[in-house]
Amino acid sequence: MNESVNRAFMYGESVFTTMRLVDGHVRAWDCHFDRLKKSVEFVYGPFIEGEGWHTYLRDRLETRLEAEDGDKIIRLTLYREHDRGLQAHGLFSVLDLRVHVAHFLYDPARFEGKRFHLRTVPALSRPSWWPSYLKVGNYLETILSQRKFMGPDDDDILFVSHDEIVLESSVANIFICRHDKLYTAPAGPLVLEGVMRKRVLAKAHESFSSVQENETTMKEILKADGVFGTNCIRGLFLVTRIDDHEIIPSPDFLERFDKLKRTLSL
Repeated sequence: MNESVNRAFMYGESVFTTMRLVDGHVRAWDCHFDRLKKSVEFVYGPFIEGEGWHTYLRDRLETRLEAEDGDKIIRLTLYREHDRGLQAHGLFSVLDLRVHVAHFLYDPARFEGKRFHLRTVPALSRPSWWPSYLKVGNYLETILSQRKFMGPDDDDILFVSHDEIVLESSVANIFICRHDKLYTAPAGPLVLEGVMRKRVLAKAHESFSSVQENETTMKEILKADGVFGTNCIRGLFLVTRIDDHEIIPSPDFLERFDKLKRTLSL
């Protein structure tokens, strides 16, 4: 890759997904590919292969993933080369997309059983047309927010809108429990349709009385019976502090939370 002319390098113009590989198998691969497919089509499509373009892409990606084994974290990134500073026009083949597979060792001590401390920050701005499924490789604003606001005991930042609505963290969707009901922010330009989020929405009714996509204020979250985050690497993990406020999970919430974790691990 010539970084001097690569738009993915210069502008973060790439789409990606991060996955957990267990015993050589990608967890929730169908969900990851479906979101990746929509992202690729939005950023780079349409393609000369027509409506069946995604079958070519899936075959190509699965061939690359066959070389991976063990227990890892996999980041799968797709991008297109362009002339410097120019967006090319006209159809091209999906097979011309560049594919990069990065893998990292999964460290149980780092991810399992850890309780998260979050630091609130102002939400980043995005246009209203930004798709909720889109994951793109430009994290500079997030990194700078982490450097500016996080303290030594913080694990991540929590994005909050100007009217004090809780959105998501930089690595996870956030779920709030109040009176055995779960709430999570509606997907949109500032809230990603996470793969694990989708699984929780489908299965939470087996552990909680209901689950709703509904806005929650900072005032409400600090009175919650329990708060947890979700992503495909960590799974479900408890949030026990936001800024300087301790969140003490109720015994009933912990019982329901553990049941949901067991359900999603099957």
